[in-house]
Amino acid sequence: MKLKLYMLIGFLVVSLSTIAQEKYSLNYVIAFPTRETADFIGKTSFRGVGFDYTHMMNNEWGLGVSAGLQTFYEDMGERTTTSGTETITANRYHYINSIPVYATGSYFFNESETFTPFASLGLGVMYNRQEQDLGLYTIEDDAWQFSVRPEIGFEYEVNYGWGIRTAFRYNYAAKAGDLEGLSHFAIAVGVIWTN
Repeated sequence: MKLKLYMLIGFLVVSLSTIAQEKYSLNYVIAFPTRETADFIGKTSFRGVGFDYTHMMNNEWGLGVSAGLQTFYEDMGERTTTSGTETITANRYHYINSIPVYATGSYFFNESETFTPFASLGLGVMYNRQEQDLGLYTIEDDAWQFSVRPEIGFEYEVNYGWGIRTAFRYNYAAKAGDLEGLSHFAIAVGVIWTN
């Protein structure tokens, strides 16, 4: 599964790099679980990465794609679980691996040459895999869920063609299969470059 995702992202990067007037960004992402995600894992995730591509239609509007990987993890300690007639006492670990893939539309407020605030909306899917490890046993659910991501942020040009990008995002994935709707806030900080 991971190999296919990396191949898809690589194909998108190579394909889209041949088009003029693009912006690319590579981001480190910190995520804060909310709602059902926080019920399952309450800890902040410092394990995130994202890639954004934007084709500029003019100086203000851009269309693009965004993809990433966020891993949530929490050590729940030793727990006793009973299912039917079986009882297990073991250390429990909770994981959620999220892979969001969005088509994005962005508006850039060109207030100066170097500082550019923006607002963006992403629509797409998020693959979520929720896992509980109980000693030797693993309980897992996964699903592709419809997802929405509003985002605000800014870009700061450090030198011609490259700069710094910071964004505040909310990722929401709707209920699908056996998984509840999973959501989290995130802060993305990274580098941006243009061609």
